[in-house]
Amino acid sequence: MALQEETTAASTPEPLRSAEEMVRRAVVTPGVLQEIQRDPIPALQRLAQEVVKDVPASRPLDTDTVLFRMVVGSLGVVSVSSVLGVILLAALARGIPETLTALGAAAIGCLGGLLAPSPASRR
Repeated sequence: MALQEETTAASTPEPLRSAEEMVRRAVVTPGVLQEIQRDPIPALQRLAQEVVKDVPASRPLDTDTVLFRMVVGSLGVVSVSSVLGVILLAALARGIPETLTALGAAAIGCLGGLLAPSPASRR
């Protein structure tokens, strides 16, 4: 049962870098392969702890909700103000600057990219 829990915990989405780094360290570090051959489970667990400690957990955008909300809020303000600016200029029968249209389109595109689920999270 404990092995199954460890397997389930290990199957959570980890960056592939950690597995690559674990294999590299097992091959490059002297004596590690022999230790794995003698007693594989404790040796691999110890190696995994060392690698996980050294590999960065994730990107700041994935973990920092305040930063993410600030970015989404700022893009939302830019897109809404661009749309309102275009409506106001159109109502006043003035020319709409291409910069305003481009700014609004870019902000809406960025919002779509940030808020859409990534293909990696669909697995």
